[in-house]
Amino acid sequence: MPRREPPSKEAFDKLLLWLDSDHVKAAKKYQTIQFRLIRIYAAKGCTDPEDLVDESFNVAALRIDWLLENYVGDPAPYILGIAKKIFLEIKPKPAPPHPQPDRNDLERRSSCLDQCLDKLATPKERSLVISYYSKDKKEKIQIRRELAREWSCTLNALRIRVCHINARLRPCIQECLELLERETL
Repeated sequence: MPRREPPSKEAFDKLLLWLDSDHVKAAKKYQTIQFRLIRIYAAKGCTDPEDLVDESFNVAALRIDWLLENYVGDPAPYILGIAKKIFLEIKPKPAPPHPQPDRNDLERRSSCLDQCLDKLATPKERSLVISYYSKDKKEKIQIRRELAREWSCTLNALRIRVCHINARLRPCIQECLELLERETL
């Protein structure tokens, strides 16, 4: 993201005046908004939230003449809106979708999953795992609610149960895939 020109001292003084006519209260508001923005940027995973906060205030200071004439209300939401737009500028673009695995790879993985489910899971756990991962989107949510009712537990308890089963299955599946890989070489 290209850095914007920092505001002049006059523009910054006007920004403080816009926050509050009392210099002490304006400084306090500035610090409150600054602290809030730092927390927001940090929570969103930004590596240098302080620079982004400065950038947000710089943008507001560069528009200060328009703001003094036209903006009515609390300045904090306006500055938060600027911060949101700045975050969208720097937000990394989503990674391209993973290529679909080939049919042979899917068959090998499916075969290893079946072997490990047979070896390490009870029939009821096998049914749970298969049902848990069987649908997408809205259907997935509904299936998981039904499974939670069927197992007489909360959704979180169901997630934990499936996570524990997965923890048992993962090493077995990995070992199976490595064995198949060695056999094909």
